[in-house]
Amino acid sequence: MQRRSFNLRIFLLIAGCAVIGAATALAAYASAGSHDVRNSEVVRALVWTVFGTPFVTYWGWLLARREHGWQAAFWCFMIYFFSIFTAARIERLLQGADVATRNGHRLYFQLTIGLNLLAALVAALQEARMRGTMQPTPSNGSQEEQADGAGAS
Repeated sequence: MQRRSFNLRIFLLIAGCAVIGAATALAAYASAGSHDVRNSEVVRALVWTVFGTPFVTYWGWLLARREHGWQAAFWCFMIYFFSIFTAARIERLLQGADVATRNGHRLYFQLTIGLNLLAALVAALQEARMRGTMQPTPSNGSQEEQADGAGAS
């Protein structure tokens, strides 16, 4: 039976980077300002708004567990991929397409940052609950050892 323990170092690295990523995404979103004009600078800021949290979380995951690089890439991509669709769907259900377009999809970008952060924190918790090694059972003269010893005499 495997024992699970909580590794605080791994959690703090991944969750800390997720929070840093969310902060940079919020800063990028704030720097985008008015969404009426979509020049290259505004688009770049909005792309970072959507992509920042999973990207920085990935690097924190690599710092915490370098041997899990592919797993980190997969899960951070899934966080990015599904959060944008979930945020778009929630925005459409709550506001409708016309209202969302008029207000520059504010709810979408805010939901994306929130969903990215929430999913990254859940991933950090899961990764911090690492599997421990199997604990050796003390040998009290098991039946197999007794049978081997009896046959050898």
